[in-house]
Amino acid sequence: MNSIYAVQKIYLMMGPACNLKCRHCYQMDNPQPHLHKQIHSDVWDFLDRMSSLKPEKLDLVFWGGEPLLYWPLIQSVIDRFDGRFNFAFISNGTLLTDAMVDYLNAHNVLFSVSCDGPLTAKVRNINILDDPAFCARFKRLNRRCIGTTIHAYNIDPFAFERFVKERVGETNIHYQYTLECTWEMDRDLYEYDFETYEEHLKTCRKLFIEGAVKGDMTSIAMDYLKRGVLAVMGTQTRAEGGIQDRWWPECSSMRKTMNIDIEGYVHLCHNMMSVLGRVTDDYDALLDANDRMLKEKLARKTECDSCSVVRWCRRGCPLNCAADHPGQKICCEAERIYWKQAYLTVCDAAKITTDIAL
Repeated sequence: MNSIYAVQKIYLMMGPACNLKCRHCYQMDNPQPHLHKQIHSDVWDFLDRMSSLKPEKLDLVFWGGEPLLYWPLIQSVIDRFDGRFNFAFISNGTLLTDAMVDYLNAHNVLFSVSCDGPLTAKVRNINILDDPAFCARFKRLNRRCIGTTIHAYNIDPFAFERFVKERVGETNIHYQYTLECTWEMDRDLYEYDFETYEEHLKTCRKLFIEGAVKGDMTSIAMDYLKRGVLAVMGTQTRAEGGIQDRWWPECSSMRKTMNIDIEGYVHLCHNMMSVLGRVTDDYDALLDANDRMLKEKLARKTECDSCSVVRWCRRGCPLNCAADHPGQKICCEAERIYWKQAYLTVCDAAKITTDIAL
């Protein structure tokens, strides 16, 4: 039985406008509208209702485009609901000011900056961690992390960790997803060195188990493999309990997450515009619309039927229906390598009776 009570996180899409043009951005084909100056009353009512839904605070993540372009609107939300949500940002960092840092610290907001390691500029046209002024501001944040994407320029987690420590010291790293080739993307973005990538994953697998045995769950190997290990463990747990496995994607849209914009529309995804309805609609109706759209899109990915990792990746992103594209075939191979090592990590843990508690 699905319920709105299961929702743990709300992504609030401020708008798709951005001051950068990252070459792998899923929103690059979306129109760039004017910056809205107000939030619809339906959104205020929805957030008020959701913040009162259950005793534990929900996560409210400000999303763009670049959310800092919408700073006054974001302040209005935080000021109104201070203490009622766990607030977070995902930003390219270029617009961050000292005054913003002070405000975010005062309201205990998590600031996640997008960076893909030493070669980030090849993808995002700028590497924000090469800017000493930004790094100084970033280090002043009480709650901060690095959000990253795996692509052909970002397959070495150890080089990434060294780079981050050199620039901003000890900082949490969150691996968000592996690149999917959803349009005519430049080939260099997905031209993986698979042999090297797999070797890095094998090293992560070894270090992951060593860390689990010692009770140290903070290494870069943990960050790199956590997403996959959790998914494999969940699949195994449901199978052992005789529970039907989940068919929906990892993002759990309309189950664990809801994606809304400041106009009051509910979307399938915070990365692409796929409208399901409005925040005033009945939750079950939104869930039904969500599942119809998901099933329609996932049914087109027939090449996934025979894939060895489909039970874990669950056919990848449903909005990516370009599976016959040569680039996506390469990206899928990268995912297969990743999931295989995640599965073997769980097998290694079972062999030495290690209880992985992530």
